Amino acid sequence: MPADKEFPWRWVIGGLAVAVISLTILIPPPGIPSENEEVETVDEQESVSEPDNVPVLISPDTIRVLVLNGTKIDGLAGRTQMELLRASTDSIAIIAPFDPSDTDSKPYEETILISQLRDLSAAKVIADVLGISGECIVWEVPADGRTPIVDVIICIGEDMNDSEYSGE
Repeated sequence: MPADKEFPWRWVIGGLAVAVISLTILIPPPGIPSENEEVETVDEQESVSEPDNVPVLISPDTIRVLVLNGTKIDGLAGRTQMELLRASTDSIAIIAPFDPSDTDSKPYEETILISQLRDLSAAKVIADVLGISGECIVWEVPADGRTPIVDVIICIGEDMNDSEYSGE
């Protein structure tokens, strides 16, 4: 290159930015099927509260949980959260971005798993780890399309008193 001309870094950086933005628009994020992909749907007999035609994904690689204690047993949410974190494997990482705390009202008779995702795969994994039925899973998906802070909220109920996490 001649000495009086510099390399066009602005053009290179601008081109890369346009390429990244184009790819972001054209390629859907992980977990959202494209128009050409065949989507598995949830069987209507599994749960009455499930909406129709919701895609079921195979197993998520990371599950973000918030554990809330809905019982009168002190520290149950913390012990449950520790057990969930220990249940992480090479294929599924369970993380807890927030400290465990109490529910707004007590006591909860049954444990409830609130899935904040469009599918139930993360909540079903958590239900399996806790050894509870998938019938306790409900949906609370943000209506405006925002990304939820956690994937699953666990409200521990009195039915967990007999579990290994209760410490009694």
